[in-house]
Amino acid sequence: MFKEFKKSFSKPEGIYGTIAGKIMAWENKEINEWTLAHLNIQSGDHVLEVGFGPGYSMEHMIENYLSLKVDGVDVSETMKTQAEKRLEKQIRNGNVRLFLGDIEKVHLPTGTYDKVLSVNNYTIWNEPRKGLQNLYDAMKPGGKIAITMQPREDDASANKTRMLGKQIHDDLQAFGFKHIDLHFKDVYPELTVCVTGFKP
Repeated sequence: MFKEFKKSFSKPEGIYGTIAGKIMAWENKEINEWTLAHLNIQSGDHVLEVGFGPGYSMEHMIENYLSLKVDGVDVSETMKTQAEKRLEKQIRNGNVRLFLGDIEKVHLPTGTYDKVLSVNNYTIWNEPRKGLQNLYDAMKPGGKIAITMQPREDDASANKTRMLGKQIHDDLQAFGFKHIDLHFKDVYPELTVCVTGFKP
């Protein structure tokens, strides 16, 4: 049972997935807000979140920034259902759209997004560089991306966080992102990294 529950954190489904989604939302609250602060979101921006979970971060954006449009991509149907309930009004008003699928394969509108974020999701992408290519194409010139990771595995460590940061940095650089920066924050239970970059 514990193994099934742990699996729910990578692709939350069913009752275990519902519980996992609530735990992840609570655990990620601080680093979600920290990541958003690095994006410098402006009124009127069109934002994409990869791995939106139960929709807490999207709800926070809509409530705290003016005239935003927010889209989200997630692989979990359970998370999409939770987010749809949470964001029902915003979806009805056309301010929020939710897509189901892998970031490597989901069709995204070209040259659309001012800001892109992903929190504790990058390491479960099947093909990270294909995912980044999809995101690069979907972003506007001058758009900013922020990818945040906090290792939670049994071998999590500050050193692993730094290695992840370098991997994300190199992946962003490979696709032509510029002005790439690594930001670190001590958040329980492990050092966290947020890698930011711009599409020229």
